Amino acid sequence: NYRPISLLSNIGKIFEKIILSRLKEECHDLSIIPNEQYGFRAGHGCIHQLLRVANTVTQGFNHKFYTGGVFLDVRKAFDRMWHNGLIYKLIKFKIPNYLIVILINYLRNRTFRVKLNHTLSDIRSIKAGTPQGSILSPLLYTIYTSDFPKTNQIMNCFFADDTAILAQGSTINYVIHTLQKGLNNIEKWCTLWRVAINTDKTHAVMFRKGTSRKELNTLSFFDEDLTWDKEVKYLGLILDDKLTFRSHLKYNTEKFWAKVHLLIPLIGRRSPLTLENKLLLFKQVLRPILTYAAQIWGLAAFSNRKKAQILQNKILRIIVNAPWYVRNSVIHNDLKIQTIDEFIKELSRNFFQKLVNHTNPTVLDQLNYTHNNGKYAFPYATTKWSTPLKPP
Repeated sequence: NYRPISLLSNIGKIFEKIILSRLKEECHDLSIIPNEQYGFRAGHGCIHQLLRVANTVTQGFNHKFYTGGVFLDVRKAFDRMWHNGLIYKLIKFKIPNYLIVILINYLRNRTFRVKLNHTLSDIRSIKAGTPQGSILSPLLYTIYTSDFPKTNQIMNCFFADDTAILAQGSTINYVIHTLQKGLNNIEKWCTLWRVAINTDKTHAVMFRKGTSRKELNTLSFFDEDLTWDKEVKYLGLILDDKLTFRSHLKYNTEKFWAKVHLLIPLIGRRSPLTLENKLLLFKQVLRPILTYAAQIWGLAAFSNRKKAQILQNKILRIIVNAPWYVRNSVIHNDLKIQTIDEFIKELSRNFFQKLVNHTNPTVLDQLNYTHNNGKYAFPYATTKWSTPLKPP
C-alpha cells in the first residue's frame, strides 16, 4: 500500500473534527448510512455483525435450510475511491452545499512526493482515494458505499469494507441462483462506481449440516468462477460450513502460543514482574486472543472449548511457577481467575444485555434469536450455562 500518510497541523486536525461532527449529523438526519453497515459507528462492533451471520446460519440449520455466503474482498477500498463519484453522491443525498464545497477542496488538488534517504521524487497529484490518517476518510468511504445494491432474499453484511452477502433457502439451487443475482447486481454497481474486487480473495461458503455428494454449481463474478470453500475468515472469526468453529480454535491456539513465546521473558519464572503485573498481561493480552468472538463460538463442542481451557491452565501454571501436584482448580481459585466457560458466560451476558437498548433495528432483530426453536442453539445460549467447564 503506497498511499501516503497525510500529516496535518493541529489547526487542520481541529477543523477536520468540526467537519466530521457536522457531516455525521447530516448523515444521521438524512438516514444515509444503511443499518447493515456496522463499521466506524458508535455502539457497533465486529461481534454484532458476526452475530447476525451466526444467527442466520443457525436458523437455517434448524429449518434444514441451506445458507450460502459470499465474502467479498474490496481491492484498496480507501485508495481507489472515485472523487467525482463521491461528490455526485453528496449532492444526490442533499448534503448542505457548504460541506460539499469544503470536501471538494479537501479532496482535490492534493499532491505527494516520496523521500528516499536524501533524494526527493517529483511532486505527483493524488487523483483518487481518501487521505490516509484523516478522521474524515472512514465516513466518506461509508457514504460512498451507502448505495450498495440490495437484492431480494439477500442479507447484506458490512463492516467498513468487509462485505458479505447471505442467501437462504430449502434447496441448494435456489440459494445459488439468488446469490448469482446478487453478484450480478454488485458487479454492475462496482463497474459504475469504479470499485475493484479481488475475485481471487473472494470466498463462497455453503453452510449446511450433514453431507451431500451433489457438486455445487459455481458462481460467476467478473467473468471468473468462484470456488466453494469449506471455511472463510470474516471479521477475525473463521466460519466453517458446519459452524463447529474447530478451525478457528485451532488458529487461536497457534496465535496464542506465538504471543506467549514473545511474553515468556515477562511472565516466566525468571521475570522481574510482580504476580499482579503478570496477571494483568494475561488478562489484557493473552486471554483476549483465546476469547475473541467467544459470544459467537462459545457453543462449540465441549472437546473444542476444552482446548482453550487447557491453554489457560498451562499459562497460569507458568505465571505462578506451580509444581506438578497443585491442581488447576486451586490455581484458578487462588488467583481469582474465571474458567474459560465462566468468562464466556459473563462476556455474553454483558454483550446481550446491551443489545436491549440498541438503536439499530438490525441489531435489535438479533434478540428474536434468544429462544432455541430447533436442534441447534443460537449464540444467546452462552448466557445460560449452568454447568460451565471446570479446569481439570
